[in-house]
Amino acid sequence: MGVVFRAVREPQGDEVALKILRPELSSDETFRKRFVHEARAAGEVRHKHLVPIVDAGEAEGRPYLAVAFVAGVTLEERLAEGGPMVIEDVVRVVAHVASGLDALHAAGIVHRDVKPSNVMIDPSGSANLTDFGLAKGRAYTVLTKPGMVMGTLDYLAPELLRGQPATPASDIYALGCLAYECTSGRAPFSDKSMFELASAHLNVEPPDPCANRPDAPAGTSFAILQALAKEPEKRPPTATAYATMLGFATGRANSSPASPPPPTPASSTHSTTPGLPAAPPPPSPPPP
Repeated sequence: MGVVFRAVREPQGDEVALKILRPELSSDETFRKRFVHEARAAGEVRHKHLVPIVDAGEAEGRPYLAVAFVAGVTLEERLAEGGPMVIEDVVRVVAHVASGLDALHAAGIVHRDVKPSNVMIDPSGSANLTDFGLAKGRAYTVLTKPGMVMGTLDYLAPELLRGQPATPASDIYALGCLAYECTSGRAPFSDKSMFELASAHLNVEPPDPCANRPDAPAGTSFAILQALAKEPEKRPPTATAYATMLGFATGRANSSPASPPPPTPASSTHSTTPGLPAAPPPPSPPPP
């Protein structure tokens, strides 16, 4: 959608990530208005696992969005360098992102682009959701053209592909895709071509995310796949409910979505060989 710069906001002097829309998008008046309005709406939501929006507007006809600069790596970079995460880290990341999503949803805002490249992992291990360029709120739904599909295909909920409006359930589906990728090392339908992806989201059940994870407790796959139900009403009712289900299924129910993990060395974020914990006694899977 645009170009992102590391910049300094004046006169405050704080570092920000400054996103400027591409010219071809900036020329679309409807899109430009939606981008600025939704960014400002999302900027009103404050949560420890949402990278705060500090400014949004237009300069010389180009919409921009500035968010606080977060030191660390994206979840996408972490997965590319280190492969699948240990189960405890999967639960923690999902819990953190879920709590941020629920804060947005409570404010009537749907993120619409939950994916690993939009999650920052800071040096403490805390996961923080960012990039609100596609966010959609109650007040501005009219600015999105009917039938317009917005988002990233690997994480798009089936109802969006059917032309239905984005809802919190759509974000929960994307969060399920993220949990799947953290566990298996790849998105649910990464073996499909671009032309097959949409059909897979609509019609194909995802493979077992724990097929190559002997360390994953019983019930982990069941819990992960609950968010990937084809029909929105069959998914967990909130993002935090999904994170809680995953925590119980893996025996990590104490991974609080409100609390970041204890500080760890920054170098651990870049580990190329993630350790796998010894398999604990498998808990009983949660009831359907």
